Parts: sequence; C-alpha cells; structure tokens
Amino acid sequence: MGQELTQVLCPECGTLGESDPEASRWQCTKCGSGYFLRRCSACARVAYVYGLQGFHLPWACTWCGQFNRGFSQNQDPAAASAAELAAEVARYGPPGSAAGPGASGQANLAPAADRGSPAARDPGGGLTSAAVTGSPGTAPPLPAVAAPPPPGRRIGLPIAMVVACAAVAAVLLAAGGPKAMGMAAGPGGTTRAVLVTASRVSAVDLHGVPGQLTIVGTGSGQVMLTGELHGTGGAPAIETRLERATGVLVVSIRCASAGPCTENLRLVVPGTTGAGVWQPGGRILVTGLAGPLRITASSVDISAGGLRSAVLAAVITNGHLSAAFTAPPRRVSITLASAQATLRLSAGVAYHVTQQVTSGYLRVGIPQAASATRTVTARIDSGELELLPS
Repeated sequence: MGQELTQVLCPECGTLGESDPEASRWQCTKCGSGYFLRRCSACARVAYVYGLQGFHLPWACTWCGQFNRGFSQNQDPAAASAAELAAEVARYGPPGSAAGPGASGQANLAPAADRGSPAARDPGGGLTSAAVTGSPGTAPPLPAVAAPPPPGRRIGLPIAMVVACAAVAAVLLAAGGPKAMGMAAGPGGTTRAVLVTASRVSAVDLHGVPGQLTIVGTGSGQVMLTGELHGTGGAPAIETRLERATGVLVVSIRCASAGPCTENLRLVVPGTTGAGVWQPGGRILVTGLAGPLRITASSVDISAGGLRSAVLAAVITNGHLSAAFTAPPRRVSITLASAQATLRLSAGVAYHVTQQVTSGYLRVGIPQAASATRTVTARIDSGELELLPS
C-alpha cells in the first residue's frame, strides 16, 4: 500500500489539500499559494512561511507573530514536516494568516476582496487581434508583488467581440478611453480582455506586469496570447510589434499612470518557438516548452515542468524557481539574488558546471565532466541552487 497523505489547510483560501507527510514545502492546488514549513524559535510551533521568502531574511511566525532570524530553502535547521504541522493544527486549531497571527489565533479563511481583470491594445504588422469589451468585476487570483496571491472568484463577463485589422484596432485603442471602447471604468477599476495571435514567429518577448502568466508549449499552430488585464487607476495598455527580420513578437504591457495593474495571461507557444519573459511580481507557470526559455523576474514563484528547451536562462531576484527537464538542455544559466532555485536535469549525460557564489549555497547532484559540451552556469548572491537528477 502507498504512503498515507497528510491533510494541510491553506491559510490563504481555506482549502484542505494533501501532502507527503515528510515534505517541508507545500503548495495549494486551488489558489496556488506556496509555503515552506518552519518551526518557530519562540513558540516552537510549525509555521507557514510564504514561498517567496528571501534567503536569510527574517520571517514572522503565523502562530505567535514573533520574527525568526534567517531563512534557508535547503538545510534549514528550522525545517518541519507537513505531518508535524497537521498534528499541531489538530491540537490547537489553525494559526492566523500567512502574514501574521490573527487576533483570535484562528485562520482567516474569508476570501479576499474581489478584484477586477484585463485587456488588449493592439498588434501591428501581420498580427491578428481582437478588442473585447468587458465590465468591472471579480477576476481569477492575481498575485501581488510582495504578498501571497489572494484568492478571488471567477465570474462570467458579458462580452461583445469586435475583430478588426491591426491598423484599425490600433487607432481605436489609442484614440478612445474606456467608455469610448465600450469598457466600463468604475470603483473596481477597468478590465480588458487580451487576444493576440501570430504566425511564423521565432520567439515571443513578453514584458509583463505583476500577476499570473501561464506558458504552454504545443506541437504546432499559432502563437496565441489570451487572458485579462486589470487596472485600478485606468485601462492598462498592451502594445505588440513583430520584428520581421528576426521573427520575434514583442509584447509590452503598461499600467496607467493613475494606478497599478495586474495580469492573468496564457501564452501558447508552438514547436521550438522561444519565450522571453520580464515580470516584476506574481507567478509564472510553464509546461511542455521545447524552445529556448529566458526569464528575468523579481518577487516571483516560477514552476516549469516537462521542459525540452535546449536553453534556459533565468535571472531571479527575491523569488523561487523550480524547473524539471524531460530532455537534457544544452545550456543553462541561473543568476540568483536573495532567491532559491531547484533544477532537475537528465542524469544520462554529463554537464560542465561553473559557479560564482558570493553568498549562498550550491548543491550539485548531476554528473559532471570538464569536457562536457552541455553547460550549467550558476551565479549566486545570497541564494540557493540545487542541481538534481530527474
């Protein structure tokens, strides 16, 4: 018989999930919030530590609120198991929210206030786009830059879609405000829907805003970017440009000057088309990508699985990266600043690993050879990196 799983309560959305009893890290399958489990030095109970906790930075206990010195993803003497957490929750009841203890010592399971959502400003040069009208309302969970992503509720929006050529769409989006474009702006902000497609693209460079981005690799078809943008101080703008000489589709999202904005986007990438992402906060999910992957991000939680990319280059500041390859990459470059990363690489080949560690931890569990043609370059400044066999 298999090992019995332990039930873990998500302090963010109140969902009861399952975990390996010995695991010291857990992620909610409903809202996506991730946590490390650490034992508080003040009250000795097992606390939730948010998944984007910075390396060697103090963290607040979710039971007593006292700050604990330092944090490490690996080899942390304060690491505790899901089974230990479950035992204490059963005995004492749930702790307060992940940010600190509640006034009553109980978990705050009420959903966060509703948020609005997204839109598209349009492509040029051979791209197909659609401007979609919407109305303010709730949206899927969108992570904040420096706090766990609060859950939201998804509702249907009445949508009227107008498909136009790229030049016409660009004029409409540039000339009209939210009302002129059929988008309501109210206390909940402005919501826009995004729909951008392109053919014969070698790579997509996406300059995003805080929120969630999902990248899905497919066998064939078009590049397609869909989802929503939400601005609290005005309609966010999305601009696209297809560089015909290189075949690179450049997508840039800007918040209105009057207030912040968030994204909830899905990017479908066919074949060996590459993806480059610049994101200042939130969550990035990648599955099945075969083309090169380049990520520059801060305050993010990145999960990448089923990778067949020959090239991975990631620069992470104050965040977490987990990546698993199903085919051995040719070149990997990881730069961490107050961040943690775990890479799982094929153990069937050897790698030439070079490192520059100012402060932090590097664990190499993959085959190495100085003459290997496959390379892994690690640059770490107050961070942790594990290179493990898949």
